[in-house]
Amino acid sequence: MAQITIGCKLPHGLVLEHPTAASAKPVTINGSNKELIIGSGYGTTQVDAEFWKAWKEAHKGFAALVSGAIFESGNAASISSAAKEVENEKTGFERMPQKAMGIKKRSED
Repeated sequence: MAQITIGCKLPHGLVLEHPTAASAKPVTINGSNKELIIGSGYGTTQVDAEFWKAWKEAHKGFAALVSGAIFESGNAASISSAAKEVENEKTGFERMPQKAMGIKKRSED
C-alpha cells in the first residue's frame, strides 16, 4: 500500500470515512494540537494513498480542503514545503495573539 502524508492545520484534526466502502475503518487525521514539530502549526498523518484519493474526490468542495487547512504531500520529507504553500491561509482556529484587541488584564481595569 502506498502511503501519502496529510497535513492538517485545524487544532482538533478530522476523522475521515471512506466515501464508498462502508466496511472501511475511519481514518483520524492529526491536527495542530498533535504537531510533531513544535511551532509548525500543523499535524501530520500517514494515510493510504488510494483512500485519500477516493476521499478527496468525493469531498472536493469541503471547505477545509479548499482553504488549505488540510493538505497533502507525497512523503513526510516534503510536507514542510507543502505547508509553506498554505501557511498564510487562515482556518479561523488560529491562536489569539498575546495582546488581542480590547482584552485587558484585570489589574489594568
